[in-house]
Amino acid sequence: MIKFDFSRNYFELFGLEVLFQIDDALLVGNYQKMQSEFHPDRYVDGDEKQKRMAMQATTYINEAYKTLRDDQSRARYMLELQGLHFDVEKDTTQDMEFLMSQMNLREQIDEVDSKDDPLDCLDELSSQSRKDKKNLILAFQEHYLAQRWDEAKEIVLKLQFFTRLQQQINQKQEALEEQLM
Repeated sequence: MIKFDFSRNYFELFGLEVLFQIDDALLVGNYQKMQSEFHPDRYVDGDEKQKRMAMQATTYINEAYKTLRDDQSRARYMLELQGLHFDVEKDTTQDMEFLMSQMNLREQIDEVDSKDDPLDCLDELSSQSRKDKKNLILAFQEHYLAQRWDEAKEIVLKLQFFTRLQQQINQKQEALEEQLM
């Protein structure tokens, strides 16, 4: 019989404290152990209930792992545990200065083709993006620990822009590298 407690939050599932900074080695190790224990292939000879439970447990484990591995997803989940809700369709940052800086960065990425060394320019933009994201993460941790939920949520809304920005940088870099081949 499969015993899996779906009521545990993602941090509890992997034996972690609800903190932004997590022990990656512990997360990965516990993930691999749980994957091995609950993987549906182990229950191919089981009854339908066991197969279904193994599939549900594995799905829950995978979603928990994916959430905790990503900075923005982990921060968002931490706030959801505090009762804050996000509306994917409506929630976005209202910080106009931040939005303008994001637009400026995207324009710089689009214009990198006209630079003498476009790949170096992209590296600089990527480095600046990582630095800005790191500063936001530090601010999130501060607001979270001080239980300033609205401020922490605003930072989570800003963090989602960095995922898209890094994707745009990576796509531009790949396109430029293809041109050089």
